[in-house]
Amino acid sequence: MKLIVCGKGGCGKSTVAVLLSRAFARMGRRVLLVDADESNLGLHRLAGTAPAATLLETLGGRNALRSRAASQLGESCNLFYDQPFSLDSIPAACTPAVDGVRLLKIGKIQHYGEGCACPMGGILRPLLANLQTDAADRVVVDTAAGVEHFGRGVDRHADTIVGIIDPSFESFKLAKKLMDLAEGSGTPVAFILNKADDRMRAGLGSFIDPAAIIGEIPMRDELFAAGLEGRPIRFQAPEVDHLCRRLEAMA
Repeated sequence: MKLIVCGKGGCGKSTVAVLLSRAFARMGRRVLLVDADESNLGLHRLAGTAPAATLLETLGGRNALRSRAASQLGESCNLFYDQPFSLDSIPAACTPAVDGVRLLKIGKIQHYGEGCACPMGGILRPLLANLQTDAADRVVVDTAAGVEHFGRGVDRHADTIVGIIDPSFESFKLAKKLMDLAEGSGTPVAFILNKADDRMRAGLGSFIDPAAIIGEIPMRDELFAAGLEGRPIRFQAPEVDHLCRRLEAMA
């Protein structure tokens, strides 16, 4: 099962992606958490894994990807572009693990003037398209803020798009846009309310169908503190386990 986690900046995508990944691992699933946000530098800290090279670096960097020549890309890079592969085929050097969750960072903007983030999207799309998962595999992709991944055609290769909504008017508007874009991708969409309360539920009703909301995560000081201090998220709650079961049922 492949999940695309998306939403506006600051809505809690990374926090929810880690919560879902850790809950799936506790359920005995084999989990790959994919960091597809080229500007997020802290997902490995929230997940509790060691820092590691990005997949872009492992595959030779931007220049190797520009050439697309087999002799320069190497066997591992060709694997992502034109062959089916399993989780076990991903280089171990760029997938540190903790508590049953492996973290894969696609790529990061490292230097001024190095260019746009297109090479990262160019890796993510074929990776998801060719990755073959079995019944116990859970791939959770934490995307960059906004909707660029829809423009890149990434979402059609997922089983479910998971939109995160926080209590803000902009998040409500983006949720409506996500529903429209998800229809174009042909991939089902489900929403999770983050930092939810009664005012948020009341204000959201005119933007999306309430039936698309599969659960919510209330404001928790433990989650806020972990994000503020860059500490691993160890939070466990029945509502997160419930979200995982709902997502599995959808898939």
